[in-house]
Amino acid sequence: MKSKNNTLKIVVVTVLVVLTCAYLLPIYVMVTNSLKTLPEIQQRTYLAFPLKPQIQNYSTALFGSREFLIPMKRPIINSTIITLVVTLLAAFFGGLGGYYLSRTRGAFVRFIFILVGIALYLPYQAVIIPLTTITAKSGLANSHFGLILSYLIINLPLSSVLMGTFFLGIPRELEEAAEVDGANKVQIFFRVVTPISLPAYASVAIIIFTQVWNEFFIALTLSTPKTQTAQVAMAMTQGSTISPYNLQMAASLLTVAVPLLIFLFLGRYFIRGILAGALKG
Repeated sequence: MKSKNNTLKIVVVTVLVVLTCAYLLPIYVMVTNSLKTLPEIQQRTYLAFPLKPQIQNYSTALFGSREFLIPMKRPIINSTIITLVVTLLAAFFGGLGGYYLSRTRGAFVRFIFILVGIALYLPYQAVIIPLTTITAKSGLANSHFGLILSYLIINLPLSSVLMGTFFLGIPRELEEAAEVDGANKVQIFFRVVTPISLPAYASVAIIIFTQVWNEFFIALTLSTPKTQTAQVAMAMTQGSTISPYNLQMAASLLTVAVPLLIFLFLGRYFIRGILAGALKG
């Protein structure tokens, strides 16, 4: 039995090491090539470490140059503003909607739940025309608020379902005890339910932030040069006669840095919230 257990451990560790190397290899390639000069890139030695690391590649990718005509500073700022606002609003209103869906019974609530479930599976191509019409008639077209409204409409159903699933696992006795003490529904939600649900809010925030930050189709359709997001700007760095792969890799790492920091900040709550919602739902 001990030999079998040792063999199983060796197999598991070997698989984990191989998978770790497979996941880290693209990151290693991005980091090393972002520090190389253009002649080194043209030699196609992508796995080799740079002879003289070029730290200024990051500033060039951020502020632009003759070799890199699309500076990433404004797109990264635009993506940060849009994504943070959408994440906060989606988590807040999704929490309210999820609490209502998890605590209310009736035909109307079941109908709303069906509509929310349908909205989860609608492709972006199916809603792009209505979103364009809404932003145009509301006067928010070609602005940050137009993109924020569009992403909020798309991500609210997911946020409501995830938060509602977590709320189903919260004992009703806690709310009943607060109600006996004289608290109303609003006080119960913000003072009793919300503090308990912080891991779920963190999980929803990471999921929504990642989805909005990486979204390309809606940003490409509704954005302007002033509201251009990081993903659209990255796509526009290609197509020139000479592709500065070193600067493109530096720009890619700058684009990845913001969601990576968000995940590192909220990551300890992520698995806890997802597992709680999955098991208690």
